[in-house]
Amino acid sequence: MTRDDWRKYCCEFIGTFSLVFFAAGAVVVDGLMEAQASNGLGMIGAGLISGLVITVVIYAFGHISGAHVNPALSVAACLIGHFPRRLLPGYVVAQMSGSALAGMCLLWALGDFNNMGANLPNIELGVSPLTALLIELFLAFLLMWVVAGVGLDKRAHGPFAGVAVGAVVGIEVMLFGAVAGAAMNPARAFGPYIAMGDFSFYWIYVAGPFVGMALGGFAWRFTHALGEREK
Repeated sequence: MTRDDWRKYCCEFIGTFSLVFFAAGAVVVDGLMEAQASNGLGMIGAGLISGLVITVVIYAFGHISGAHVNPALSVAACLIGHFPRRLLPGYVVAQMSGSALAGMCLLWALGDFNNMGANLPNIELGVSPLTALLIELFLAFLLMWVVAGVGLDKRAHGPFAGVAVGAVVGIEVMLFGAVAGAAMNPARAFGPYIAMGDFSFYWIYVAGPFVGMALGGFAWRFTHALGEREK
């Protein structure tokens, strides 16, 4: 394991911590404000924060680690030949550890509000776990297809990759966060579930992103004529 490998792991840890702390934190703060009879951020606010933090992370160290901050993305990139397998275990450990720390920091700093920002199917609206799983799968599919199209494909306009990915994340959270969770990322869901102490629906946000992103990666290889594989 080289020093460059450790740099990549460190970036993934910090990036995932930042994503979860701010994305889940927006939902927690929303609950805290509602408890105090104040106007909350709402899903538009949560979507903007999620999209913006992803954009910042991509521009801050995408050139170091790729700014995956998502185990499902790392696995999908590996499956389509754009990420070395030897780095995969370290990436996943760094991402999940960063998420876990962020969840506990939110619990300590803000308290237990809004299920700690955990991604959940809206049972009260009649959204079943299966429906949430299918929505999650599609959202992850679309996100990976865009990530590959603007970030992995050497023919794309690379300088705008962060904006495009952040926009997709923000839109998906705004539209489907209150309905089905809209995690697209097992690490985004992991820390809040630890802080909440109930993993009943966590499987949705593991299965959906892993399957969806794998399908999105292979779909990109087809629609973009395989792109340009890394050597």
